[in-house]
Amino acid sequence: MTEIRTGICKVCWAACPIEVTVEDGRATKVVGDRNSPLYRGYTCPKGRAMPEGHYAPGRILHPQKRMPDGSYVSIPMTQAIDEIAERLDAIMAEHGTDAVAVYPGNGNLSNPINPVIGAMFIMALGTYPDRFFSVQTIDQAGKVIAQALHGRWMAGPNPFASSETWIMVGTNPVISKQGLVVNPGQTVKQAVKDGMKLIVVDPRETESAAHAFLHLQAQPGQDPTLLAGFLHVILGEGLYDAAFVAENAVGLEALKTAVAGFTPAHVATVTGVSEDDILLAARTFAMAKSGCVVTATGAHFPLHGTLAEYLALSINTVCGRWVRAGQSHSQPHVLLPAVDIRAQPYAPYTPWDHSVVSRINGLPRTVVGAPTGTLPDEILTPGKGQVRALICSGSNPAVSLPDQNRAGRALAALDLLVAIDVEMSNTARMADYVIPDRMAMETPGCTQFTESMKYYGIWTGGFEVPYAMYSPAIVPPPKGSDTIESWEFFYEVAKRMGLQIVYFGNGAGTGEHWDKHPVPFPLPLDRRPTTEEMFEAMCAGSRVPLDEVKRHPHGKVYDELDLRVLPRAADCAAMLQIADPVMMAELAVVLAKNGDTAVPTAEYPLLLTPRRANEMMNSIGRNNAKLVARRAYNPAFLHPSTMALYDVAQGDVIRIRSEHGEVEGIAEPETRLRPGTLSMSHCFGTNPDEENDAHGQGACTSRLMDANADYDPIFGQPKMGAIPVSIRAIERAVQPALA
Repeated sequence: MTEIRTGICKVCWAACPIEVTVEDGRATKVVGDRNSPLYRGYTCPKGRAMPEGHYAPGRILHPQKRMPDGSYVSIPMTQAIDEIAERLDAIMAEHGTDAVAVYPGNGNLSNPINPVIGAMFIMALGTYPDRFFSVQTIDQAGKVIAQALHGRWMAGPNPFASSETWIMVGTNPVISKQGLVVNPGQTVKQAVKDGMKLIVVDPRETESAAHAFLHLQAQPGQDPTLLAGFLHVILGEGLYDAAFVAENAVGLEALKTAVAGFTPAHVATVTGVSEDDILLAARTFAMAKSGCVVTATGAHFPLHGTLAEYLALSINTVCGRWVRAGQSHSQPHVLLPAVDIRAQPYAPYTPWDHSVVSRINGLPRTVVGAPTGTLPDEILTPGKGQVRALICSGSNPAVSLPDQNRAGRALAALDLLVAIDVEMSNTARMADYVIPDRMAMETPGCTQFTESMKYYGIWTGGFEVPYAMYSPAIVPPPKGSDTIESWEFFYEVAKRMGLQIVYFGNGAGTGEHWDKHPVPFPLPLDRRPTTEEMFEAMCAGSRVPLDEVKRHPHGKVYDELDLRVLPRAADCAAMLQIADPVMMAELAVVLAKNGDTAVPTAEYPLLLTPRRANEMMNSIGRNNAKLVARRAYNPAFLHPSTMALYDVAQGDVIRIRSEHGEVEGIAEPETRLRPGTLSMSHCFGTNPDEENDAHGQGACTSRLMDANADYDPIFGQPKMGAIPVSIRAIERAVQPALA
């Protein structure tokens, strides 16, 4: 029997509606839902390859237990949960509750309940947030920190679709979907066609930059200097919105003083961008009536990502690029709570607490959770609080954590390592237990998570129109399998340990900026709730009831909702801060040290920068036969002139070396890349105790990074971009014979 079922793709946060061909209970084909009122049939290669992932020969379908000889045997789920709970109890009895940690990752996108329950498990142990590590603190935590220091505008930024200009710094939404979740390639193309002057800052002419009015190929790591240069021009030439600043912000004079030294000449010298282009970008943005400056991973992997985000926020504020009273809310609530949205700020707050510091590097406790860059040393360093048990939920720290060799030693040193995964990933191959997770089409889905992403910094998620969708599970897990959702695993382990997990439903905000605080929902102990019940708790108090959203299997745009933003409340005294003292002090260091980041040297003349691939989400999908049909590895992309300079040809195996380590990669030319840079995707490669496999699993770029050499002093994100490296061909590519 063959039928077509509709659902939501959950490979990433874009939540694209899909049509799935199901034959005898198995998904055989995925395409975009052509009846979607918003996406209109769009989906990406990753989404279309879901069936191959669900039924891959290497998928884990039964819990795996590591034996003394390193082999794995299948055991029943109940046995695995019982044994894990027993071992956790024993570890805590001997070493304390802070010996147990949880690390969720992007594999949890199949169900947003998963990482939350992981956090609530640690909360039930009484060690939250110090033992809750996440990808956020090694990716873009600076967005939340900067937003706290600057303050948040309740009504959000100007909408992309109708803006006259836009500056993208280190972000490529056509591939990453960040900020633009609905057919981003077409959305960018249409916005430019409608007259938007798009400005892209990236060392590579990305898929997004292909449509740009102006592409600035700044040297990697120098985004703060470039953004400060924009402010210098905007403030110095009086191009800012003086009325908006006077009513809604403080710190203008201090900001003028802080950016005074960032003249176009200075910025050009540091960034490699011409003075004319600096002036053109700043004037184009400031003189337009609407737009926004946004940053993403490319700007946050280098050392000063928080500062880059803060300066972007300050540019938006001095130019008044926030939605005003009477305009439509640019990030409307549908499955988020019904709240009044006003044209006013939430006051800045201090997002760290120096009275509570981490064991490693003395970092303060922050609103973004434990500093994940310190996790290996938290495991390796003896003493009270040493992590001895780690549960990885949809994460792959064996390749994602900076300094892979140290991370590998740490994971091997644990008394208990549990990996909740769908395949024998790098981390799973080191785990004591591997718990098979459900995959995206086997669980319900809804768009509430995509809506809520807007609170984690500007342009992280959300819809610009009032859209929502729900879908039940599309197919069951494969016959005879013994799988479990990640959140269900935490529930069952907690229950066996006598712990009460409390879920917090449908909060709207983060840190101290809340449109509506979440509602506690203690999970019943007499029975495990269903995922559908968890979704009801997640959407409790939503503006449109979840039951109403369920009535529209293709999703719905709720045009009938009133999206007008209300005026500032009479009792609102909050002001945005555009010259936070901590940020201005960091900016002064950047000025004094000409960018305060590593620069090429004779020994390490190139700079390594991150990138994303359209075929897969870095480590997720590396074993999907459809996605890796072309290649499974992560090429080392170089400009042809750089390849010629170092006598490297396409397909050569090259040794890439930094001050900290080395990897082997496959050289690939890319004319759109800035000369002098090397661009590679993260989270590939083999484990340190496994043979290098440059042509197969690729290269683990984290081996080139030192987690303790340079890191953000607030939340500890190690420097993961703009890494000085050298290259040398060590194995020549086999050239085709001439006819």
